[in-house]
Amino acid sequence: MARVANGTLAGLNGNMGDMIFYQINGITYVRRKPQKRSNAQKKWMKKSPINERSQGMFSAVHDYLKGLTQVIRFGFQGEANGARHAYHACVSFTRMNCFSLTGQEYQIDPALFKISRGTLMGPENPKAERTSEGVMFTWKDNSWTSSAKPQDIAFLVIHNPKQKIAYCEEMGSTRSQEEHLLSYKFGNSGGEWHAYLAFSQENPRAKKLILSDSVYLGIV
Repeated sequence: MARVANGTLAGLNGNMGDMIFYQINGITYVRRKPQKRSNAQKKWMKKSPINERSQGMFSAVHDYLKGLTQVIRFGFQGEANGARHAYHACVSFTRMNCFSLTGQEYQIDPALFKISRGTLMGPENPKAERTSEGVMFTWKDNSWTSSAKPQDIAFLVIHNPKQKIAYCEEMGSTRSQEEHLLSYKFGNSGGEWHAYLAFSQENPRAKKLILSDSVYLGIV
């Protein structure tokens, strides 16, 4: 996939020779048509153990990300680039980095999963504890370490993969405040709840947010 810079080709949609032109957000992109496979090749691909595992992992990622749309849109916004949206970036990262293998069995490990990606300094000594009012997140103020600043904003997430439920607060307390209560009534929903914490920082020159990699805080 490539972005079209030639003004005479901008706005094209459809096929031209072995190229496909298409529009995303008003920008023209082009990619090569996939090569046709013979029936023998298709049959081999379907039976290939490597291909079966790859397809299985791809399906597992999409299933795991159900209920996390809002979280991903915010947490992976810095990974979006042209036709590659935040969701695509999260799918790619999760598929490549978040599976644990036991023999022939594979599954996504919540401790490896990320709800945000970025270059900002992350939290120091973060913890999360369930209370009667929700989840209390705490951390140590590490302002002025690398890119960290006191006014950085906490991004807090709890996720129940079994129920496919996530609850988040994009604009929590500042880094210097060292704590934030994420109010939530858990009720009787089954499955484990996993907590994550990251920070965001406004970049006034670029008019966008810079995020940190999220930190996994365990089951609450």
